[in-house]
Amino acid sequence: MNESNSEVLAYLADKSAHDGIASVIVEATAFLGDAQIFCPDWHQFRYVAAHSKGIIFGIAVGMDTVAFMLEEPFRSRGLATGGTALPECGADWVSFIPFRDDWPRVDFEFWARKAYIYAREIGN
Repeated sequence: MNESNSEVLAYLADKSAHDGIASVIVEATAFLGDAQIFCPDWHQFRYVAAHSKGIIFGIAVGMDTVAFMLEEPFRSRGLATGGTALPECGADWVSFIPFRDDWPRVDFEFWARKAYIYAREIGN
């Protein structure tokens, strides 16, 4: 992985991911070219990370968090439409909660695509 992943990897070090939240990021990134999914231990329900060109651009942690690395203006749009900043991973990260009864469904495929494009630009 790329050294630009240091903050997100430090954040993920002790994290786990429920299989329901892991499936959200797996499905959202399934159609993205060379995007790869990494989990250090699927049987122990560890975190899940999506990456391309050595840059982590999406993660799934806990019971209800999927986050993406987003450049402007998408970072601001994500925050304005229900996302939350996740500064522990870096200034570009926005987290979303997929299972909310009081909010419209999050378009994870859209956010995954924007994060994937951003990661590929950084990785070049």
